[in-house]
Amino acid sequence: MTRAFLRFSVFALLAVLTACGTVTLPDGTGGAAPLIQLAGAPQDPVRSFLDAWNARDYQAMYALLSSNSQGLTSYSVFETTYENADTAIGTQNLSYTLGASAEQGVSATVRYDLTITSSIFGTITDPGRMMRVVKAPNNQWRIAWTQMDIFEGYAPGTRLTSAAVSQPRGNIYDRNGIAFVEQDTEVISLYVALSEMFDEVACVDLLASVLRKNRADLQAEVDARRANPETIFYVGDIDPADYTNAQESLLSACNIRTDSRTTRRYAGHGIASHVIGYVGQISAAQLEVNPERGYNADSLVGLTGIEALHEEALAGSAERVLQIIEPGGLTIRALAGTTSVAPQPVTLTLDYNLQRAAAQALSDAYNEAAGNWAGDAHSPGAGIVMLDVNTGAVLAMASYPTFDPGIFNPDTPTLLVGEEIGLLQSDARRPFANRVYQDQYPPGSTFKIITLAAASEEHTWRPSDLFYCGMEWQGAEYGDSRPVRYDWRNWEPEERRFDTGEITMSQALTASCNPFFYQMGALLTRTPDGFSTLGNYSRRMGLGRPTGLVYDPSVPEAAGQLAVINSTDVAISVAIGQSDTQVTILQMARMVAGIANGGTLYTPYVVQQVGAGDNVSFQGQPQAAGEMNLSAETLALIREGMCAVTTQATVGTTTGQPIGTAWFVFDDDTGTGIAPYSVCAKTGTAQTGRIEPNGWFVAYAPADNPQVAVAAMVEYGREGSETAAPIVRRLLDAYFNAYTAPYPWWWAETAYEPLQIPEGNTGG
Repeated sequence: MTRAFLRFSVFALLAVLTACGTVTLPDGTGGAAPLIQLAGAPQDPVRSFLDAWNARDYQAMYALLSSNSQGLTSYSVFETTYENADTAIGTQNLSYTLGASAEQGVSATVRYDLTITSSIFGTITDPGRMMRVVKAPNNQWRIAWTQMDIFEGYAPGTRLTSAAVSQPRGNIYDRNGIAFVEQDTEVISLYVALSEMFDEVACVDLLASVLRKNRADLQAEVDARRANPETIFYVGDIDPADYTNAQESLLSACNIRTDSRTTRRYAGHGIASHVIGYVGQISAAQLEVNPERGYNADSLVGLTGIEALHEEALAGSAERVLQIIEPGGLTIRALAGTTSVAPQPVTLTLDYNLQRAAAQALSDAYNEAAGNWAGDAHSPGAGIVMLDVNTGAVLAMASYPTFDPGIFNPDTPTLLVGEEIGLLQSDARRPFANRVYQDQYPPGSTFKIITLAAASEEHTWRPSDLFYCGMEWQGAEYGDSRPVRYDWRNWEPEERRFDTGEITMSQALTASCNPFFYQMGALLTRTPDGFSTLGNYSRRMGLGRPTGLVYDPSVPEAAGQLAVINSTDVAISVAIGQSDTQVTILQMARMVAGIANGGTLYTPYVVQQVGAGDNVSFQGQPQAAGEMNLSAETLALIREGMCAVTTQATVGTTTGQPIGTAWFVFDDDTGTGIAPYSVCAKTGTAQTGRIEPNGWFVAYAPADNPQVAVAAMVEYGREGSETAAPIVRRLLDAYFNAYTAPYPWWWAETAYEPLQIPEGNTGG
């Protein structure tokens, strides 16, 4: 049976069934509502019908139908039919040209050309259309409607589809072309059973290391199966290469079981989650945005991080075809189509090996020190970042704890994920937070870099003048309301408690001498800018405002906070990094990079390139956000003080002991080993309102030709030299391809000892 004959038969039937004017109301009920009175030409109801369609006024369209058409199709069906059609078409606007009509008794046909403007397909032209109208008993023309008035051939039982041909999502690479995220790649899933483990302790230790998971969390998963030790349960995903390297140990300790699947693989399964983000099923709201992109209801889109920021490039746009399909799947008519745009890769400034080293260093630290400062009762997390000092490119940025982005991919078996997402979302340690970028903290003694810069530039103290750094400082003559303040060494254990003695200006930074910086804070209020002086230098050195890094459109960067200095007391506290000053780890890394490169503050960036070959749409470039405007003499003074922090070379005049606050991390041949590279740094131990301080370590390396700047901060732990500095050394070891230094022995072998630092003071 031809489509023309089918259409003629339907129209003939409608003409026969045309009767008097009872109208079915939009709620589907029948009623005696009068027919709309129209002009007498057959073209008039067609014009009104098309105008109503253009306005998406389906009720007005339905009211123009003949009573028999309404009897055959309820309003709800009519409305749904047009809503679905307009969605598939992406209807934005309709225009038409009416042609001649041909009357035959109580029926007529009206010819017209239709043009549809589509958000998906652009312009769709459909000439030579025909609409049937019939006369009602009152002699008014009305639409004898069928579904084929939407498109010729769109008969009941057929489907109008706007199908998208999906494409593999683009990959994400590191700066050297190593895949961070790779589409359609194998992932190994690991399973264990308590009853099958050959060595439970060794197994849990090994899994914590290779999966970079918290050992206590894994042990809790094991303990939960003690009532049913034969239960085989999932513990995590791993890359095939990593499994090959650890296979023998995993079999001998865990009697590991494995499975594999092909998916969008996130290399390292959590090493860069906070930057790269993850994908998930498109939401209804997203589906309505940019319909020309070819998304379907089951499309995967970037939800966070780089995956979301560069969704357009990574997803490309699918080829779409608007077509009418019969029940058997045969295409009756192709109406319009779009060409696809191939997905493009994104290349990051991150170095895969350094990123992995940063994530591993944090994970190992929290597992080794779990019985000490990293226990659940103390530190919930930490962050670390490494920048190229000459460009601002981010080489590594890791936050602990982290998560495996693969669990959000809908193709990950629900059996594997279980309650993991819910547990992550409710975890008080905030595994989704990027501590480097989103959180802000008191800087502690790392702020002394700024105080030293201000004192030097304002000529508050001469570089060669000596200052006696004792345990106490009495500042009444400088305007301090407190009778006495203390050096941080006053709170150290007996064997490390000594007067620093006479020091120069740079050595004050090396020793982190509180009394010197108390005095500088007070004296700086007497400069021309008075109470504003320290705040002005803070802003010059990049604090108090976002750095400008963007890696996720939905995650705002913390701006930090500069304390309002309105008294000498406040100025003294600010000078040692306390009071209300708040900074981000990223801000501190950028500040140190500026010290290293001669005073330029670069905007950190993490995207090196979008696209490849001849199809590059974006190229990351260094952008200077400002200058510190510090003299060469001041920069040299700061560098001299920082470079002595990590060696034994500078000793106190009263004891002969090294005064550098982190020499034992980099220059101890009996402990961590002497680092085969030079590093210039500053430690910080900031009060938090709890007995446990935040531990800071900021650094650049090497000393004579700076290449990288690093900043790390450990929440609620111990002194920065004891917690953050060893973590930074691990990352620098990786950068310089050096032997990986062991973590301090006491992390694993001693219990936590609180630091008794009174309010208003700071650690070294």
